[in-house]
Amino acid sequence: MSTTDALYERFKANLEAVNGECSLAAKADAGKVVADLFQAKGIKTACVAETHFLREIGIVPALKEAGVEVFTDHIRLHAETAQGGISEAQYGIADLGSIMQVGDEIDARIVATMSADYIGILKESTIVDDYDAMFDLLCGLPELPNFVGFITGPSRTADIECVSTVGVHGPLRLSIVIIQDA
Repeated sequence: MSTTDALYERFKANLEAVNGECSLAAKADAGKVVADLFQAKGIKTACVAETHFLREIGIVPALKEAGVEVFTDHIRLHAETAQGGISEAQYGIADLGSIMQVGDEIDARIVATMSADYIGILKESTIVDDYDAMFDLLCGLPELPNFVGFITGPSRTADIECVSTVGVHGPLRLSIVIIQDA
């Protein structure tokens, strides 16, 4: 098993331990994998914070072909009512099963927090071992971006009486699709 495979397996196990879902896809199959996830959940509308990489792997055309109404413009107007959301994450942390959004793009943040069903797209080569490795990576950036956000599993919180609630501050369901680099 390669280092990349081992990181993926650890990432997947830790994400699933916090009720997230994880899928592995080749670039050529990424659009279909994402569309199948939404179809299985009955998602008919989705906001996509498009990046060059998401265009390259064909996310929007695959969703449209599957009958999902897709919003790529005016995300703020549609995020509250769209059932699903998709954005690219910049890094993953294997030990936590977490993804990280790093950057100044507001649409990606809106999609990740307002969608009931959120899919984060992550390149397999961007998964690091642990929290320390992530901070080493961040410290090595030429300039720290205005936003760095960690996403670990579906949103959950508890009140003072320890009554747990899912989805108050983010998605009810979280899926991460890891895109193989080869």
